[in-house]
Amino acid sequence: MTRFQKIILKKNVLCTLAACFILTQTLFAAVTSIKSKSGFLAIDLPEGFYLTSSSKDGKSYQLQSSVLPVTAAIKVYDKGIYSSAKEALTDNLTRMNAEKEIDSFNWRNQDFAISSYSNYLGQMAAAGYAASVTLPEEDGLIVMLIWTEQTQQAACNDLMLSFIDGLCIDFGSFYEAGPITKYAYPDSDKYIPVTMNITEREIKSFIRESDREANEYLIEREYNVLKLYAGHPLWKDAWTRYYRMIFRDSFKRLNRIAFDIFNELNPSCTDDTDLAQKLLTWTQGMNYEREKTSSDFASLPSIILGGGSDCDSRSMLLSVLLTSMNMDSIMFISNEFSHAVAGFVSTHPGHSFKANNKDYLLGETTAKGITWGMIAQEQDDQSKWIPVLFY
Repeated sequence: MTRFQKIILKKNVLCTLAACFILTQTLFAAVTSIKSKSGFLAIDLPEGFYLTSSSKDGKSYQLQSSVLPVTAAIKVYDKGIYSSAKEALTDNLTRMNAEKEIDSFNWRNQDFAISSYSNYLGQMAAAGYAASVTLPEEDGLIVMLIWTEQTQQAACNDLMLSFIDGLCIDFGSFYEAGPITKYAYPDSDKYIPVTMNITEREIKSFIRESDREANEYLIEREYNVLKLYAGHPLWKDAWTRYYRMIFRDSFKRLNRIAFDIFNELNPSCTDDTDLAQKLLTWTQGMNYEREKTSSDFASLPSIILGGGSDCDSRSMLLSVLLTSMNMDSIMFISNEFSHAVAGFVSTHPGHSFKANNKDYLLGETTAKGITWGMIAQEQDDQSKWIPVLFY
């Protein structure tokens, strides 16, 4: 049993929070950014959270989910008030008379503290999670709390964890596992060798031993969150966040893979599109297999290690690798066609879909011999496709 599994077996709850930053909406409706002197904080919120109150001094915020009976609070403290994230969390939870178990670790080179906790809010027995992290450039620290009634904890657990895991404290956070996943599955110092055959070249690389299990955990948890939106007006937004969270978790896990592929293939490629085509052909030749998990989505480390895959996991794999190689990449998903394709910005001719004021050449990953810029005629209606922008 991991440290995280042990901590979530404990009971949990909440205190009111206060944040000294201004919440503003960014490009994605679900991504709430909090501007600070060192750059910004951001939370890729599960869909349906809305602001219910804030203090007059602009230092505290409370949010409510419209999907489940979950409430969240955020507070950011100036530098010097607390000496550590654990001290901040201990003080807040102690003042709430909460039962708690606090642990701390390092995330994004910052001090991070996490706790499950429980207490009474009036007559209501509440349970939830609390987290605190110091901010870059000694910019103070943030405290997050999220809770529900104890009788609702099992139903709300994944949503609450996903809320905290959506936290980003700097730009690099958008391309690395969130704090909950990183805490539950710390990076292993053991590596698994990988051999990939791309365009008749044998490319050797490696991934961490912990990457597959961690990525699978994130996928299954976020799929449980996604299911909450079945029939909900926000289902499209929830679907795109699901893939965005997978992209974020997968990106750094495949950094070395992308680096070794690029170093081996790029010298013989005429341009980026030539390199992208080699990767597209490689994914088209992978073993097609539906996952037996509830999410039906193959983790990217498992694909790299030779496991089966289908259209959305392959399209995600391509998007991660191309983005790592400094290409502007995207995914398009379709509920009507039950299909997914990759896309990237290219000057080459071919069929494209427009998103974010850019034209993305389409890449079909499951039909062999198809080049970038081709799509089945019966699927050539962009109104039936949803673009998944990764930030």
